[in-house]
Amino acid sequence: MSTAPRTTETARRKPAARAAAPVLPALEPQSALDDRLGYWLRLAQMAAFEAFNEAMTPLDLTPGRLGALLLIEASPDIHQSTLAEALHVKPPNMAVLVARLEQDGLIRRVDDPANRRANMLRLTPAGRALLRRAGKLEAELEVRLSAGLSGTERAALIAALRRIAEQA
Repeated sequence: MSTAPRTTETARRKPAARAAAPVLPALEPQSALDDRLGYWLRLAQMAAFEAFNEAMTPLDLTPGRLGALLLIEASPDIHQSTLAEALHVKPPNMAVLVARLEQDGLIRRVDDPANRRANMLRLTPAGRALLRRAGKLEAELEVRLSAGLSGTERAALIAALRRIAEQA
């Protein structure tokens, strides 16, 4: 992993001092937003991203970087285009992400013997080590995010979010 500071990027991702739990705005029971799915999805996303950044910024991990590393670990020799599709990222943006992961020594590109125009992606030992360090933090984060939900409620929420995402 690169040790050179990335002033602009790091400053942008550093979480500001925040309260322990996000403060939700006080809404009247019949508020115009109270029954809006998009509103609650956005608040949940903001809370999840804040918690993620708090946990993962010390490891220089963003949701995109972690997602890419986890998929590369799960599917060694995955093609960059397949990774972009899986993460729902446009190819030019994936190219930037992959280049950064490679620059940081977390992945390496390997020529695909079946397709000379394609590269396969593999984790490096540094990438594996980073995922090991992130694993415990990620597990703790999942527990925090689903606090107050039963196992059944958590599974139902994931299923509902998956259906929403697949319909979009």
